[in-house]
Amino acid sequence: MNTIDSIIKNVMSSMQDCLDDEQLQKLENTLYIQFHGLKLQEECTQLVTSESHWEKILRLFVASKRLENCSEGTISRYTDCVTKLIQYLHKRFQDITTNDIRYYLAMYQEQRKISVSYLDTIRRYLSSFFGWLSDEGFISKNPMRRLKHMKVPQKIKKPFTSAEMEHLRCNATCQRDIAIMEFLYSTAGRIGEVVALNRKDIDWGNKEVIIYGEKGKKERKVYLTDECAYHLRKYLMMRNDTNPALFVSNKKPHTRLGKQAIQSMLRNLGEKTDIHAHPHKFRRTLLTDAGSRGIPLQEIQAYAGHKKPDTTMMYVTVSEENVKASFRRYIA
Repeated sequence: MNTIDSIIKNVMSSMQDCLDDEQLQKLENTLYIQFHGLKLQEECTQLVTSESHWEKILRLFVASKRLENCSEGTISRYTDCVTKLIQYLHKRFQDITTNDIRYYLAMYQEQRKISVSYLDTIRRYLSSFFGWLSDEGFISKNPMRRLKHMKVPQKIKKPFTSAEMEHLRCNATCQRDIAIMEFLYSTAGRIGEVVALNRKDIDWGNKEVIIYGEKGKKERKVYLTDECAYHLRKYLMMRNDTNPALFVSNKKPHTRLGKQAIQSMLRNLGEKTDIHAHPHKFRRTLLTDAGSRGIPLQEIQAYAGHKKPDTTMMYVTVSEENVKASFRRYIA
C-alpha cells in the first residue's frame, strides 16, 4: 500500500520539470494539508462479475446503436473504447466512478500522447455508453455526467490550392489515380462511400451519381465536373476486367479498391510531391470552393450530407482574400 509520503513524493517528482522551486514548495505544502487526517486504503480492482457479463451488456449497447442507424465503423469505435476502459480499470460498470474515468483518460493521454481533440472523442463515446447504462437501469449513477466537453484548440484545416491539385494530377502514376482524385473532389464523397460504388451507379447522361451516405445512411445526389467525367470515362474504357466496382486494383485479379489502398496511394503521392494529401482533404476542398463561389450554405450542407449546418461550417474555410474583398466592397 502506498503511504501518503510516497504519493506526495511521486507527485513532486512528476511536477519538478513543470514548476519552479517556489511553486513546488507551495504544491508540497498544499498536498500535506489536504492529506492530513486521511487514511489511505487500496482499492480492490478484482472483477466481481465475469467478463462475459460485461460483454453481454456491451453487446446490448451495440444492438441499440445499430437500431439508431450508426455505421459499423462508429460501432466498432464504441466497442473498442469501452473494452479498453474495462480492461484497464478491472471494475464492474456500477462501481466505476467519475474519478476512475478521469484517471483513465489522463493515463491514456500520457501513455499514447494523443491530442485533446482525440481525447474528447473518447470522452464522448464513454459518455454515450454510460448514459445508455443509466437510462437502461444497469447503473444507478452516471459517472460521466460531471465530465464536460473539453476545450479543443480550433485549427483551420486548409484545403488544397489549385496549384497543389494540378501538381498531384501531374505526378499521378496512372489514369486510375487521376480519376480517383477527380471523383473525390467532384462528389465530395467520403472515402467509405466512394469505394462502395459500382460502375452502373454512374448516370453518364446527367453526369451524376447517387451516393449512399456512410453517416446517417441516407441517399444523396452528387455531380461530376467535366474534368471528372472525362478522366473517369477514360479510366473505365482502359479497363478489361469484369469487376462491377467503380475502382479496382491495377493488378489481377482486379479486386475492389478499399479505403486503405486509396489512402496509401495518396500518402505516397503526397510524399512524392511534398503535399499533405489524404481522401478527406478533397471533400474539404470542394466544400470550401463551393462556399467561396457563392453557393448557399444550406445547399452545400445538402451536397455534403451533413445533418447540421455547424458541421458544414467546420469544413468551409473562408479565405482571407474573400474576407478582404467583401470588406472593401461593403465597408471601406
